[in-house]
Amino acid sequence: MPTTLNVNEAKTHFSSVVSEVEKNLVAFTIMRYGRPVARIVPLESPRRTFKPIPGLAGKVKVKCNLFDDSSSEWEACGDASTAS
Repeated sequence: MPTTLNVNEAKTHFSSVVSEVEKNLVAFTIMRYGRPVARIVPLESPRRTFKPIPGLAGKVKVKCNLFDDSSSEWEACGDASTAS
């Protein structure tokens, strides 16, 4: 799909243009009478998604915040009563 569209093409294919922007982080320029009048651009970088490892889905449970960096030493989520 070209990254420059006239207003009629953008209107006709708006849903697929938005999907392309979202999935492939592509920007589109909308033209009217041969002049650029608008741009459709992705808002931010894609969010990180975590997918389960095949075969381990539902078998591993994490009962703490692995991304919490509030302690001076990182411990592998030990019981709070045993942490010093």
